[in-house]
Amino acid sequence: MARLLFVEDDQTLGLSLRLALTAHGHDVRVAPSLTAARQVLGAGPVDLVLLDLGLPDGDGLELVTELRKRGDFTPILVLTARATLADRCEGLRHGADDYLGKPFDLPELVARIDALLRRHGWTRTPSARPLSNARIGRLTIDFGARTATCDGEPVTLSDLELRLLQHLLGHPGQVVSREALLTDVWELPPTSKTRSIDTFVYRLRRLIEPDPSRPTVLVSVRGAGWRLCPDQQ
Repeated sequence: MARLLFVEDDQTLGLSLRLALTAHGHDVRVAPSLTAARQVLGAGPVDLVLLDLGLPDGDGLELVTELRKRGDFTPILVLTARATLADRCEGLRHGADDYLGKPFDLPELVARIDALLRRHGWTRTPSARPLSNARIGRLTIDFGARTATCDGEPVTLSDLELRLLQHLLGHPGQVVSREALLTDVWELPPTSKTRSIDTFVYRLRRLIEPDPSRPTVLVSVRGAGWRLCPDQQ
């Protein structure tokens, strides 16, 4: 599982791309500003940076220059609407490894990410196989296509619902705390008071459980969080 940092201030695009790349087997962090990106990079190394240029607190090329000046050659793929020939040349001259204009096609982005990772010596381990199809109770999900069916009938799941299910599937049979979900799925501080997780769990149970009033697949653990038992069909 490669560690990717996506520096992007468009929250919708950030969430959507995080979900898509997670489905391809990567661990994706989203930073909405240069300041947030520096904090993530300061906390530990990443394998690749996806970088927007027009950020609230500066130009993304500033980050490229900073990293290269201190000898950090983490691969950087610029993703931006600034995609003229002059823009592309400027980005590459600053030290970016690749440049892709918005809008872009996901298969091309994934191919470019994989090529950059290979070029820099990263190798996918067998345990990092992408999460594609999964069945949870009555619900069948194709994470790659971002589609789902309940008892064979198509249903629509939001990005957050898909991310919540992905996170729970990554910890089968384990208790996942509210704080962990706020941090890893909602990208909020663990002390946030929102109760939106409960609303999402309630809706998912209606799609997953044979009897939502007596859950056996997505169960609550009082005072601790939730446990997904995907084998309980």
